[in-house]
Parts: sequence; structure tokens; C-alpha cells
Amino acid sequence: MKGKWHLGIIIFSISIITGIIFRTTPLTLAKNIILAVVDPATLELFAIIILVIFLSNLLREKGNLRNIVVSLESFIRNPRLSLIIPPAFLGLLPMPAGALFSAPMVEESSRNLRINTESKTFLNYWFRHIWEYCWPLYPALILTAAILNVSIRKIIIAQLPLTLAAIFAGLFFGTRKISFPQNLTNNRKPREVFKGLLSFIINIWPILAIIFLVLVFKIELILALLTITGIFLAVAKIKGKRIFLVIEESFSWEMLFLIASVMIFKRTIEMSPLLSGIPAFLEDLGASPLLFLFLIPFIIGLLTGITAAFVGMAFPLLLPLIYQSEPNLTYVMFAYAGGFAGILLSPVHLCLIVTKQYFKADFKKIYKMLLLPVAFVVLIALVIVFMSRLWG
Repeated sequence: MKGKWHLGIIIFSISIITGIIFRTTPLTLAKNIILAVVDPATLELFAIIILVIFLSNLLREKGNLRNIVVSLESFIRNPRLSLIIPPAFLGLLPMPAGALFSAPMVEESSRNLRINTESKTFLNYWFRHIWEYCWPLYPALILTAAILNVSIRKIIIAQLPLTLAAIFAGLFFGTRKISFPQNLTNNRKPREVFKGLLSFIINIWPILAIIFLVLVFKIELILALLTITGIFLAVAKIKGKRIFLVIEESFSWEMLFLIASVMIFKRTIEMSPLLSGIPAFLEDLGASPLLFLFLIPFIIGLLTGITAAFVGMAFPLLLPLIYQSEPNLTYVMFAYAGGFAGILLSPVHLCLIVTKQYFKADFKKIYKMLLLPVAFVVLIALVIVFMSRLWG
């Protein structure tokens, strides 16, 4: 982060400036900051983010992540799928520059395929991010639910079509031109396939268990994380010294400050006249609310390359458009699609930078590959919005 402003400082500064613009007294401003930080929703958010990072680090420490990929390769018959499985499954766990972790696996899987560096870059980058629309372990999704004060389960259901659209777009635009020798198909024996499948389930069980608890039993995410992380710690038998090192790696003051800044910004916006003035402003302007729902998150995503940034900065501003008597989750989905389109196209997105660097790919050619699938996902989001209007 040297030479760059930390995102949390930027959002916190914008909160202070917003308060000054609307003539909030220093005492009221300080009170709003304290109330935002000690709010139960903020404290729960702190705990969830730390637990998610901690569990990700534990799984990496025990070798589960690597074992997941190896086991998948034992029963995947299509060589094209062997390229996308590593980034797709590692994408289930959020981690900084996570695309770099799967890049060597994509390189290894592509050794006998006719595929250029830009295609390898695209597949690694794209499939690393297909889950961010609906996967409950991603901080931005958790943040979205917190800002809107809705169940994360509702967000997941509303945004699942975006993940399905992203998977289709990645397969259609990214794998069609990849060719391979006919003798390259997987001819492993049924016993080897079964062994690989069993290894896969054994290594991925913590992730599956959390999703099962949240979606099926409707248990709060923080309780599911605490339960499964505790069980994993008990059975993993990681030495005490290593556990403390993993805890140290998982605890980030920068991340906590970023989350606090977002919640402070949300409260500052809520306490200002800005929210009540946005609908009137849009009406005077004559522009469609959909334009603002898309553009504001898209621009922030494009400029920052950080999902939490467009969620934390754009969604509080969009609350008047999103909320009627209750949040319009179709609008939330469309705004998220716009913001994430900006993220995927951002030249400062860390995953894009490290993947491009690893494969020594050409930026211009990568962008040519990204534009159509990104546009496809946004188009699907727009179609869903219009369909929801028709069906009322």
C-alpha cells in the first residue's frame, strides 16, 4: 500500500467532508462516528470478516486448498474444465490476490493444450471471481446485507442468477477455441475417480458445512463460522505456535478500519439531508433510476478495483432508490452487477494485475476478452430487472 491512500482513510475522510458540507456540528459528527463503530451490526461485521480470513488461512495452512484442486483433477474428464476448476474452487475462499494462488495450477493444467497466454489469464481471472455475486463468505456480500439490513440469504438468492450468467459467459467466451489432442481425455479407473471424489469432500467439508448451515438451516453466518472454525481447529491438530501465527495473519487493523469507515459513512449519509434529496434530484434531472443504480457503483468499482469500495461508498447513496417499504433486491442485484463490472474491468484490480504479470499477457488483448462476458452479465441483470417489473 506504499504510495497509495488506504481506502478506509478515503471513505472516512469523505464521511467527515460530508458532515461539514451539511453543517453537522463537531459534537454530532463525533457522536455519529462512535455510534456507528459500536453498533451491534458493525461489531458483528468485524467478527465475521476476521473469522472468514482466519478460516481461509487455516485451510491453506493444512493444505486443504491444494488437496481440493488435486482431487478435482482426478475425476475431471474434460481438459478444458481442468483449467477452470482450480480458480473456481479457490474462489470459494476470499483472499487478497487469490488469482495468483491458482495461476500455477492453470499453467500446469494447460501444458498439453493449445491455448495462448491471454486465454489462460482470462480463465484464471474470470473463474476466480464467479462466486463474488452470491457467495456468503465474501466481505462485500456481508457488507451489502449489513448496509441494507437484510438477511444475507435473501441477497444470495437475488444474485445467484449473476453467478450462473458469469459461469456461462466464461465457458462460452473463454473455452470454445481451446483445442486438445483426443488422447488427452481422462481415462482413470472408477476406483481412482472415487478416491479423488472422497478426497475432495474430505478437504472441502468446512466450506460445504457453512453453506449448508446458512442456506438450509438458516443459521446466522457468524454462528456457522464460529461452529465450523471451532470444529476444524479441534480436528486439524495445528500446533499452538502455528495457530498464533495464523491468527496474527488473519487480524488486520486496516480491514477493520475499512469496515468501520464504511459503516461511519453509511450513518453520516443517513443522518444528512442527502438521502431525502436524491429522489427529487433524479426527478428534476429526468434520468432513469437504473442509470444511477448502474453508473455510481460501476465508476467506483472501476476506479478502485475493490468490491468493498463500491458497496461501501455507492450503496448508502443509492438507498433512496433501493428502498421503498422494503429493499428492492432486484435493484440491489443490478447495482451490484454494475459495480462488479467496474471491478472486473479495473486496471488497478490486484487479481488482474498479478494474473497478467504471471502469464506475461498483453493487457489490450485481455480487455478484448473481458468486454463481452462482462457485458453479458450486465445484460442478464438488466433483463431480470425488466422481467421483475413486468411480473410486478
